[in-house]
Amino acid sequence: MVKTTRKRTTLVREHPRDVPISKKNPDGKTVVDQHFRRLRGTYLDPNEIDLVFKNYLRKSLRWPTAGKLGKYKNSDNYDELIALWVSYFNQKFDQEYPLDPDTLKALIASESGFRLDPDENKAAIGLTQITRTTWKILQDPKGAAKEFIFKGIRQKDLKDPRLAIPMATRWLFRKRETAKSKLDRVPDHEELILEYKGLLKSKSSYKDSALRKFKEDYAALKKQQNNARHKFINLAFNRMRYIILSRALPG
Repeated sequence: MVKTTRKRTTLVREHPRDVPISKKNPDGKTVVDQHFRRLRGTYLDPNEIDLVFKNYLRKSLRWPTAGKLGKYKNSDNYDELIALWVSYFNQKFDQEYPLDPDTLKALIASESGFRLDPDENKAAIGLTQITRTTWKILQDPKGAAKEFIFKGIRQKDLKDPRLAIPMATRWLFRKRETAKSKLDRVPDHEELILEYKGLLKSKSSYKDSALRKFKEDYAALKKQQNNARHKFINLAFNRMRYIILSRALPG
């Protein structure tokens, strides 16, 4: 099948623009040179991010597990942001294997412990510990993430979860692509996190310790779901046994 390339820019022709009257523009007019403009739907800027958050339908959202990471302060404060942006990018990239919101939540736990700006790692910023290099790539219209980028996000904005979480989610999808290329298959959630941390092919002794924290937090999030599943099965079994015994009783 031939892969189609979606148009991402449009040519804006030279045109006049009204501006405040000044010595440079005494008539209140200037001319905007011909340039390319990014098409809507191929980028997010702070205003678009705010609009998406306000208008996104919550009914079908898959939320991350709550109440299981109590060792972290504020561990459930960002569940709505996680659920919304995981859903948004799952739909945007039409993934055959959608991203699990618990993967992102456990990643945040392992990266920052849900602190807005931990100071242990000077090379990364904010809740999701995005590096300056990643921040630049995610806004580069000719860069590795050019299919869908961000615009107008300042470095200091990475301390704002409302901006950091969508950027980190987009970066996870990009890292899934690079991990798939390296492994020649779709990565599992642990391999994806290693790629996010830049450690998928690393032979460093730090690799295991970096993943250990994520694995512990991810397991804690899934434990509640597993317990709930077992509880439901046991309840159904006991209910069925009660019905059978009731029928066996004399009339």
